[in-house]
Amino acid sequence: MNQKRTSLRFAVIAKPLMVKDMNFKEGIYENLDYPTYDSIPAWRSHDLTAITKCPYTWKHGQFNSESPALLEGRVQHTVFLEHHKFDEEFIIQPSINRRTKIGKEEYEDFLMTTGDRQPIKQELYDVCMARREIVRDFIPKESHQVELTICFMWNNQPCKGKLDWHTGKDIWDLKTCRDASPRGFKSAINAFKYHQQAAFYIAGCRAVGLPTEKFYFLAQEKPHPYPYAVYTLSDEAISYADAKNEQAMALGISCKEKGLYLPYNQEGVTEFDLGDLY
Repeated sequence: MNQKRTSLRFAVIAKPLMVKDMNFKEGIYENLDYPTYDSIPAWRSHDLTAITKCPYTWKHGQFNSESPALLEGRVQHTVFLEHHKFDEEFIIQPSINRRTKIGKEEYEDFLMTTGDRQPIKQELYDVCMARREIVRDFIPKESHQVELTICFMWNNQPCKGKLDWHTGKDIWDLKTCRDASPRGFKSAINAFKYHQQAAFYIAGCRAVGLPTEKFYFLAQEKPHPYPYAVYTLSDEAISYADAKNEQAMALGISCKEKGLYLPYNQEGVTEFDLGDLY
């Protein structure tokens, strides 16, 4: 642990922790696997962005951990940020014709060898590695910069975040997308509320003593040839996102207290006028 990191307000806990140990406690944690992180009882940026979109869908958890898109995202992050952990989390499945009786038997035998590792296709791994090669100059050189977990108090509520990487003064976040052009990624920011995530993580880092000036998005297109671009947000945009997060948290707390999670048209009926249609 270098000198810069020992000067932080909270000590960095580098030892991996078990799920049973993870009650909420303010601090900075390294090597925290996702199941352990997920067990910490605290607000996430995903909660606030989901509430902003629709409290009803937030309540009912529109989150499918088995979806191909989320699996691809997990593989991409591991390949890009923690490639040394790839073999611990994933296993390449052999090319087997599972439509035949012999193929089905061979695949069942293969599954017996996977343990807790997620089987993935060779093609997915190759694509993720190809994307990584394109943006290799951005890959953090120090392992302690990667996948930091922060637990912090914000608006008198326990919160948590998992950073892709922190350079010592800035946060970086990897986003794969369909369109990495300025127009395309601006649309993604609005659709997925990335500005709220950025504001939440900046507030969290500052709360635990991690010096943080800016939040950068490394946006890379999913299709070949995998072009990329880097984006950040103005101070004015971060202030706006902070306000949206405060509104979302207040609404989420109210929903929990009342047991009432309203859908999109909270007033019952929404009327569009002519100007809304053109």
